[in-house]
Amino acid sequence: MRLWSKWKKGGALLADVLQRHGIDPKAAAARESFKQILDDAEGAADARLERERQDAGALSREERNTRWEMLFFEEIRARAKAHAAEVKRR
Repeated sequence: MRLWSKWKKGGALLADVLQRHGIDPKAAAARESFKQILDDAEGAADARLERERQDAGALSREERNTRWEMLFFEEIRARAKAHAAEVKRR
């Protein structure tokens, strides 16, 4: 599920956020960072979910997957906005 979410759902969200901030997601520079943003967001979502599990206890598989996806999307948005701001500063 995560691989599908990462590239289909996450990729679409990332492209949308980049585009809203004036960056062409198909441009060569965006493509190089595209994978990095998705990979970093995935790692951050995993880490946040693990911290939450330690604090709040175990979740069911469905709850864990839903929570992970929400955290993943939050991380994508934050990283895409930071990337857009960085590109605009250059």
